[in-house]
Amino acid sequence: MKYTLYLKQNQVDELEYEVVSTELRVHLIRLLSQGIKGEWTIVIQNHLINKARSFIGLPIYVLESDIMGEYEPQEYAWHNGEFELLLRRFNTTEIVEFLGFLIEEGFFTVEEINDLLVKDGLSFYFERTIIDKIKVCLTPLDDISEQEEREHPNIRVLVRRMEDALKREDCAGVLHTSASIFETLAKDIIGIPSVQNQTLKSFFERYRNDSKLPDEILNYILDLYNSRNTTPLAGHGSTKNPEISKDQATILSEMTKAFVKIEYKLNIEVPRLM
Repeated sequence: MKYTLYLKQNQVDELEYEVVSTELRVHLIRLLSQGIKGEWTIVIQNHLINKARSFIGLPIYVLESDIMGEYEPQEYAWHNGEFELLLRRFNTTEIVEFLGFLIEEGFFTVEEINDLLVKDGLSFYFERTIIDKIKVCLTPLDDISEQEEREHPNIRVLVRRMEDALKREDCAGVLHTSASIFETLAKDIIGIPSVQNQTLKSFFERYRNDSKLPDEILNYILDLYNSRNTTPLAGHGSTKNPEISKDQATILSEMTKAFVKIEYKLNIEVPRLM
């Protein structure tokens, strides 16, 4: 998104690897649905849908009634279907901007949204300024505790950890963190509670089915994940030195970040075509 109302450019850059889970997106849509039931439901849906579509460059949809003020059944069907995609098409920057809009429009309070963001392990939150404007704040990565990291694995935090390991030339640490990133990525793409406490290998075939990445990349990810358990100091303690060079660790770090971007871009772009 080129222009932002709530985010500053440096915040956009920092949120590059921040991931809003599919589970939270679906929950927000359900909450919105509960809040707009009534005679004007389709009108409010149309307002929100058009705002969301304008965020990502899609044409708006003009809702027109018949001479009696009624709407055709296909209008209800289209709006209900489009409403379910309301937050599914957004990247992180867009969803932050849209949440700011929803707060300002009165669909949610700052407190309601912040409570959900905390539960999702996200490091951004909203504040209302003394002049009643909505402001986005980011929790510095250094302020995120180890317990929070364990409870809510966050790709933004993990990428930072991987880059720090590379700077320290801890090549085994790069491998270990890369594997953790892919496990977190897979759990989010699948988006069902039953895999959240499982290892990547145990549900990899389900991830293969849900992923938009080609098989060659998926096979690489699985091989990398398996190698973590056999590489000294990557998955377990060892007196041996890890057989991974600084050049290999650098390539691994960059490929990990690239695959994460590609996976999310493909998952967002497909529904945008609808």
